[in-house]
Amino acid sequence: MNHYWKKSLTPVALGVALIALAGCDAAEQSAQKLAEEAKKEAQALISDSVGEVVDEVNRQVDSLQESTNRALGKDDKEQDAEAPQVEPEKPMEQGVET
Repeated sequence: MNHYWKKSLTPVALGVALIALAGCDAAEQSAQKLAEEAKKEAQALISDSVGEVVDEVNRQVDSLQESTNRALGKDDKEQDAEAPQVEPEKPMEQGVET
């Protein structure tokens, strides 16, 4: 009698094992999708953070340049005047020699 139960339980045990493996496969796929989404979110957060840091550094550099110019006694108009002025070349006049 004991032998009969072993034979009939074997297919049931295999069926349960297959169901468990299918459940594990589905769980693994869900975990991979979740990990991919978490990675994308982390990259987006890092990108936003880097952008904010760059903007803040730019603001601080601009502020430092302004304070340095004030300390040197320069204002925006003087800086523009110091920039070299390039005059356009005049075309040579061709005249008639006499």
